Amino acid sequence: KLILLDSLLQEAGYLTWQAEGTTLCVGLVVCGSWAIAWQLQTFGAIVSLSVVSLSCYYRLCQRNSARVVHGDSRNMMDPVRQRLAQQIEHIIYLCPELKNPRYIPTFWAADQWCNLALLLAKERLDEYFRTPNYTREILTMPDGGTVSIDFADDSHLPATAPVVMFLHTVTGSYRATSHFIRYATLRGWRSCVFNRRGHAGINLTSPSFNVMGDAGDTKAQVEFVTARFSSASYLAMVGLSAGSGLILNYLGQEGDHTPVQAGCSLCPAYDISQAFSRLAEYYPAVDRFLLYSLKKHFLSDNKNILSTKSQAALENCSQAKTTHQFLSLNFPFAGCESVEDYFAANNPMEWIDRIVRPFMLVNSEDDMVCLPKNIQEDAVTSLGGALLLRTKKGSHIAFNEGILGTGSYLSRITMDFLEAARLSEKTLKI
Repeated sequence: KLILLDSLLQEAGYLTWQAEGTTLCVGLVVCGSWAIAWQLQTFGAIVSLSVVSLSCYYRLCQRNSARVVHGDSRNMMDPVRQRLAQQIEHIIYLCPELKNPRYIPTFWAADQWCNLALLLAKERLDEYFRTPNYTREILTMPDGGTVSIDFADDSHLPATAPVVMFLHTVTGSYRATSHFIRYATLRGWRSCVFNRRGHAGINLTSPSFNVMGDAGDTKAQVEFVTARFSSASYLAMVGLSAGSGLILNYLGQEGDHTPVQAGCSLCPAYDISQAFSRLAEYYPAVDRFLLYSLKKHFLSDNKNILSTKSQAALENCSQAKTTHQFLSLNFPFAGCESVEDYFAANNPMEWIDRIVRPFMLVNSEDDMVCLPKNIQEDAVTSLGGALLLRTKKGSHIAFNEGILGTGSYLSRITMDFLEAARLSEKTLKI
């Protein structure tokens, strides 16, 4: 009985904490649960835990409405910006999830760390129990560098099916994006993942890499996809984490020349010249993990080829103490003369105002990587073609949902936006 009570008290306190209960609230819930369980024993424990779970879920529902930010078409003086703003407004009209936005996290994993841990656990389970089914195309760039594209097994879809291209995380691959791929297939979209240099099991074949990804490489990958799916009815792009910056750079640099018709930037950091400068102070463990991942991924297996470019730059990157330092020191390998040149060429905020396609940005207030203080709402409202969805919870690209945490709000809202953008283009005949 005492073991049962102890377990119940821990569960009740934990769930109340997940629902952002105050110390007094947690104490009252624990005492009430103890009293019920003591009187009614096992049945009381079950009833008490059920009531606590339902109350926590209700509390999360009440406190987790999201906010949509976008420019008003009536305030846009430029005809192009006004047209884009009108399309964004029409997309919101067509998408119920954006008209009344709300992300309700899995009630037992609502905290930023639990949310992220659940995502990582799901990715691990995918690795062990799901066999990835895709075909790979390898592309060689003019400088001898290598990128690849992993295409999902969606041959059952018609030739005219829309296509969505995913830009993975900083050290990601097809596997880390697989839940997005599966959901896109369920929604009737073809999908593929653009693997950057040094990713997806392919070491560097030239002394060149870019932590944020190269827009020129992305352009070549897009051209390959458009040639392969020439009958596709629609072409969209989605960037996750580091990929969220790459999509903005690519769309901005290509302007009206890109065949991509809509995009999503998920958990962007906005101004990357400043975004990670305080990460080591606010979240030192996160910064250490990111730095370790960057060094292991880009440097460990590529030291010989990188040293042919610049031994000094290789040593500087190896000795970097923070993620911000590593990002600032990788400029020689990105083909830039200085860190200033690097940020001028690769900072999304240098290119965002040149984008002429409707796109959505998603950020959560409890993101421990792309900090909420980095969000630039003024840039969004001035663009016309941008929509920012701000949620109170979600962690970093986690956004688990459902009682068991098997769902993904991020996948769902992404495809909802792209579907609405596709329908809007047909309706408005853009």
